[in-house]
Amino acid sequence: MSSDIALQNILDEFTEIAMIPRPSHHEEKIAAYLCGWAERHGLPCVQDELGNVIMDKPASPGCERAPKVILQAHMDMVCVAAAGVSYDPLKDPIKVINDGTTLTAEGTSLGADDGIGIALILYLLSDCGVSHGPLRAIFTVNEEDGMTSGAIDPKYLDAAYLINLDWEWLGSLCNSSAGCDFMAFSRKFERCPAMEDGAVLRIELGGLLGGHSGVDIHRGRANALTCMARLLLGLSENHIAYQLLDFRGGQARNAIPASAGASVLIKREQLPEARKLMGDYGDALQAYFGEIETGLKFRWETAETCAEDAVPDEAAAALLRLLLVLPNGVHTMSPYVAGLVESSQNLGLLETGPGYFRLSAMERSCSAYRAEELLSISRLLAETYGFVYEAGEHSPAWEVNPKSRLTPLACEVYQELTGDRMVVEPVHGGLECGAFFEKNPNMDMIAIGPSLLHVHTPKETCDLHSVRVTAELIAGILERIGGQE
Repeated sequence: MSSDIALQNILDEFTEIAMIPRPSHHEEKIAAYLCGWAERHGLPCVQDELGNVIMDKPASPGCERAPKVILQAHMDMVCVAAAGVSYDPLKDPIKVINDGTTLTAEGTSLGADDGIGIALILYLLSDCGVSHGPLRAIFTVNEEDGMTSGAIDPKYLDAAYLINLDWEWLGSLCNSSAGCDFMAFSRKFERCPAMEDGAVLRIELGGLLGGHSGVDIHRGRANALTCMARLLLGLSENHIAYQLLDFRGGQARNAIPASAGASVLIKREQLPEARKLMGDYGDALQAYFGEIETGLKFRWETAETCAEDAVPDEAAAALLRLLLVLPNGVHTMSPYVAGLVESSQNLGLLETGPGYFRLSAMERSCSAYRAEELLSISRLLAETYGFVYEAGEHSPAWEVNPKSRLTPLACEVYQELTGDRMVVEPVHGGLECGAFFEKNPNMDMIAIGPSLLHVHTPKETCDLHSVRVTAELIAGILERIGGQE
């Protein structure tokens, strides 16, 4: 099959996938589509109790004795939309834009993480002319928000090799990933009467890059929640009397918050002073982040509305202090791998309800010691500021395999295809390979994929040339393994 036809087949599959809403915890429709795809192609398929879809394809004639290979991708996606874009992730399809060089989406995240991985696997499971040994495809649920795959039955992992297609740069091969822990901080309160003769001020911070809380955490991007908390605390420190009405921001606990909004009630005689302080703070944000956050937008306005009640001062102060003292961003760098983030934490999502705050966060680490250190700090700070600490899902780390045969094989095929050397590197982000390693430490694994930019944001982009090369790379790897006995 020519590379042009192969690429078009992959893009056709991706277009179908993009039409199916599939936020984390809501993969029923994409799972049904995949089961139907398997039936149409005559492939055995099961869906386990977690919702994962598992397909098998027999070996090509003459390759029956070759080791089994698992191709793996996740079904869910991070669903985010640009400011002002109407988008319901449970109902609306992704509107894909193909300009001949890249794929993007109209106003939302693209879902190439990991929809393009699914499309590549479906292409390789079809009659694409690749000779291979026994193949298994595993399409997992809830990778982006909890990695439910950690509970997968080990019987589905009885293979010699696994190729994970949740990697985001052509020419790079991942051989290790960090583990992660989700957590939340919550506090209940009873709203109090609003001050008399107060003016409602709405404050918005947006246009930030946001991004992946693992692979982008070291890039110095602004966290909209902590920036807003610093401003609100600054009002108090400058003796401006106000009451907090609302404060929320972020779109996912594993994404760096790109926007946040707050409403406060300020004494009218202090409005000029408050506006000056916010103008100064906006200048400070621009001075520090302007070279990185080129789309930064900070604005405020007096609303022609009234407020009947507000957040008690004690609860509001506790929230702002918690946001500013919790670990956020890079915690430690690896002493063994130059440039590798060893541990980090992301404060990703803040919700304010009628009588509660809930802050969701995520810790990542390739070191069990540093992971426990971050969790301990977070637990203690929650207790100090009167919040309930909730431990969430845990995903194990994937350790480097010094005896890997798959890594040098993939590097060899890549160099033959492109003439370039493949970079082998661990990653601070979490991959499902950690869960698979825990269930079958003898399985040889790599993570590869086409080049994606700005994942988990409305600017997500997929490079088409890299999709073509990735398909050829995987096909080459499968053919080499198909010749093994």
